[in-house]
Amino acid sequence: MRGHRDLRLILALTALCAVGSLITPLGAVRAIFAVPLALVLPGYAIVAAAFGVRLPAWPERVPLTLGISLAAAALTSLVLNYLPGGIHGFSWTLLLVLIVLLACRSAARRRGRLRGRYQPPSLRSLKPTPIAAALGIATLAMVVAALILAQVTFDNGDAAGFTQLWIAPPKPTDASTRIGVTSEQQGTRAYRLVIEVEGQAKPVVENFELKPSHTRVVKVDSGGTPPPAGVEAKLFLRSRPDKVYRRVSTQLR
Repeated sequence: MRGHRDLRLILALTALCAVGSLITPLGAVRAIFAVPLALVLPGYAIVAAAFGVRLPAWPERVPLTLGISLAAAALTSLVLNYLPGGIHGFSWTLLLVLIVLLACRSAARRRGRLRGRYQPPSLRSLKPTPIAAALGIATLAMVVAALILAQVTFDNGDAAGFTQLWIAPPKPTDASTRIGVTSEQQGTRAYRLVIEVEGQAKPVVENFELKPSHTRVVKVDSGGTPPPAGVEAKLFLRSRPDKVYRRVSTQLR
């Protein structure tokens, strides 16, 4: 990347954001690193690779960068969804870093074909005009607003909420089976979860309340019962304690 200051800067920021998003424990701080990695850096690198030295002006480049970054994030998620490991923070970050690296390498090679005729952009040339800055700020504001709205649950009297009762098999590092309740109701709901394990006389009973979009997870094991042992989970609404609201079952192995 010698002679390409903007590409070296993109690679350095990508490495910083990737490491920061993976090692930072706090969600709010992690977003500071994850948002540029997802919404800015891949798009800039792909635009640089696609247009070479004929980069579009800033009013077109800013929304183009954001749009391509969103498309890259969506496509990487789609690819990871069909891979054995699924979508995880590490694999998703690694794939985005690989996209930025390959795109920057392609952009450098296209610029290198011009030999001495190409002049790398200076900091002054990277300074946007007032119109470009306003359009960029407006685009960023719309993206941030969309992300915030995606995480907010609004009350709607005409909408029908639902509750999901799910069961997951043991992990390689944890022999317990996980049973979870996820609420997508319009308000806080009170639940009673009864888990019966074959060979155990006393069921596991959990009483709790869930706010919208919250999840409660309970771990169970065979408790010494020889596998396979049947497990059945029944979920009740506390407002209707006599009727089973949700039911799942599996075998502990």
